Amino acid sequence: MRKKLQKVLVCGSFLWCSSIFAATPKELFPTSPVIQKQVDFWERIFTDFKSNEFVLHDRDNLAVIIGSIKVPYNINAKAGNMSLPIISPDDEIESYRQALRRFVAEGPIARHKGKREAEIWNAYSKNKAIRSLVSGKATLRVQGGLSDTFLAASQRAELYLPLMEKIFRDAGLPTDLTRIVFVESMFNLNARSKVGASGFWQLMPGTAREYIKVTRKRDERNSPLMATRAAAGVLRSNYNALKAWPLAVTAYNHGQGGMKRAVAKLKTKDLSEIILLYDAPSFGFASRNFYSEFLAAAQVHRERLEGPALSRLADENPDKG
Repeated sequence: MRKKLQKVLVCGSFLWCSSIFAATPKELFPTSPVIQKQVDFWERIFTDFKSNEFVLHDRDNLAVIIGSIKVPYNINAKAGNMSLPIISPDDEIESYRQALRRFVAEGPIARHKGKREAEIWNAYSKNKAIRSLVSGKATLRVQGGLSDTFLAASQRAELYLPLMEKIFRDAGLPTDLTRIVFVESMFNLNARSKVGASGFWQLMPGTAREYIKVTRKRDERNSPLMATRAAAGVLRSNYNALKAWPLAVTAYNHGQGGMKRAVAKLKTKDLSEIILLYDAPSFGFASRNFYSEFLAAAQVHRERLEGPALSRLADENPDKG
């Protein structure tokens, strides 16, 4: 097993490794208007909204942010390093859903019916998306804010990123890929998912066993070092199969087989086209946004949460507990 892991992490050729290290992040991880709209949304989630804020937005057009609902923190309830909101704003969210339905039933005149309708109209008209609003194609989604969560994760990451980057560098992989951990677990050592994923990298047992030990007695997914080596193996395998980092990164969430099916069905390796056109029950919001969320996390950490910016945000986000 160890030998297999070593073989996966060793560069297949000197030229391949050289091309990776010579390329810039923008060349390795390209964007497009479709992807950039998603990146902009996730940057705002990571920087503008705290964990006690619920952001209301259009599920398919992330440029449309209707507003946010802020609730008090419950300082007695903790989830990792995050304080939980004291109440759920379900009733208020439902009032926005009702307002959306009113536009379908009544058309543009609904914007005069109340505060919620006015907010919705302003958000959609600002982004030239009125047609989707009145045609019933607009779907409301709620996203929790993550600015304070991201700040805490960035502080924890300083302990791990140097070694994680070395592992990826030694494997011939772009070190920016280590920022996937922000998306997967926010560097929470205790992260567990309902479907069985575990650790920093939220590896599933079957996937992880290809590279590390996962047994009842020993689960190396919960070792940042071993899990990072396994994740490097997964990402390298994804890239070898898909030949493009946007697809390989998305495959980390959607699965290598799933991305192969998307490419085969649409006959394209353009992730933007896949995001817009691929229709599969398993290719939901998380998969469509995974690459963009990774790009946003890398960007925020690089430009806003290093050095003086990290200290500034710490001052702006004092400890709630």
